[in-house]
Amino acid sequence: MRNTALILIIALIVPALLADKGKNYTKENVCQELKAIGIEKFKEMFTVLYSQKFPNGTFEEVNCVADEMTKLAEKCCKDDASPDCYDKGATEISEKSCGKDSPFPKHPGIEQCCTLQGHERKLCLASLRYSADELPSLIEPTNEEICTEYTQYKKNYSVRYVYEFARRHRNIPAGFVLNATQHHVRMAKRCCHPAVKISCFLEERLQMGSANIFLRFLSNVCNNQVNLKSYKFGLSAYYGNLLGLSFENASAISSRFQSGLEKCCLQPQPECIIEELTSFQKVLCNESKLNAMSEDFQKCCRKPALDTLPCVDDLERQPRQHPHVADPVSSQLCEKVQPHGIDRYLFLIGVKHSSISLPVLTTVLNRIKTTVTACCSSADVTACLTQKESKLKKTTALLSKLDDTCSQYSKLKPTERGETQAQAWVHLTASCCSKRSPAQVCQKLTEDVLKYDDDIGV
Repeated sequence: MRNTALILIIALIVPALLADKGKNYTKENVCQELKAIGIEKFKEMFTVLYSQKFPNGTFEEVNCVADEMTKLAEKCCKDDASPDCYDKGATEISEKSCGKDSPFPKHPGIEQCCTLQGHERKLCLASLRYSADELPSLIEPTNEEICTEYTQYKKNYSVRYVYEFARRHRNIPAGFVLNATQHHVRMAKRCCHPAVKISCFLEERLQMGSANIFLRFLSNVCNNQVNLKSYKFGLSAYYGNLLGLSFENASAISSRFQSGLEKCCLQPQPECIIEELTSFQKVLCNESKLNAMSEDFQKCCRKPALDTLPCVDDLERQPRQHPHVADPVSSQLCEKVQPHGIDRYLFLIGVKHSSISLPVLTTVLNRIKTTVTACCSSADVTACLTQKESKLKKTTALLSKLDDTCSQYSKLKPTERGETQAQAWVHLTASCCSKRSPAQVCQKLTEDVLKYDDDIGV
């Protein structure tokens, strides 16, 4: 799928933005892409973008807004279309979005956008992003279920799959959703006619195995990037205990990785993230350092670039002990002569814990960072840190307890705690001890455990 098409789809969604920047070439390029890929694929692109944008919307609601935007493109690509066709059409769609009986998805925050007028309203509507908890992953249906669905919805099977897949992978580039859909629909066409062919399904699934593993990895890291507060601190500690790196090296690698995610996860075209991750793999698998790494790590680095990162992500992390963690916390952390003092302090705490998932680790480190940073801004830094010393010790002790729990969570004894607190611990361990835990859910569950720990004590 051409990345220019995907870029221009975004241009259609926010035509006012293009108008403000004086870009008058929209019609010609969009119409060229519409002609090149056909109306069906063009609509699928819109369905991806709106399913990601409105994952709480029904298929009918998302399909409705995708239909409207596709019709707008068709209308404005006619030879006799007026130059302001897109702008007028987008205004009509934005007015329809704000109507009492709007057939479009209902989005948190839309009411505020609807108080605005003209370009401001369109830009506000375009900038809305759904922020509720992640939907569960799309469970792979059986061969028989695929064929039943394909037979029942043959006409719009592809767009229905796009909707379900996109709303569950809402922070990855749209191009990956379209590619996954293309392969899935091809499998259904090949393997369901005239009857269910098991060998055909097996062949197709094996062929897509590597791509599916990468997609799960990408979806996980992009969800973390978009949703986690202080993600860089958790990521630095993660690479520290995964690879046994110093603070400086772990920080450099994690910053490189995160900057790529920040730049590309929400871009519609897949080329951006592919280029960034390929470049990152070269940094991660630096030839001069490979001999010092484990055999398993070296095996991962011998794989193709996009297979290396999921492979490394599956390696066992090891706790790293550092004797230099300040206890009690020193006011020196706040001094400008000690650059990255707080970052280093959080790293030294984080690398000791290798069993908890990144969302849990990041959430606890964010709590510690918030406490220390507040003291660094106070009139009497030493007095503030002394006052908060007990809270900081409790939080780091809780982090160790969470780490131990995740290493052997089947042995958790919730009866040792109050009923509500026990329930919070059970929810946390059941949902968040796996490596690829859902970012928003685990951030919230960890904050709940921290809250009960504040109220009751360890």
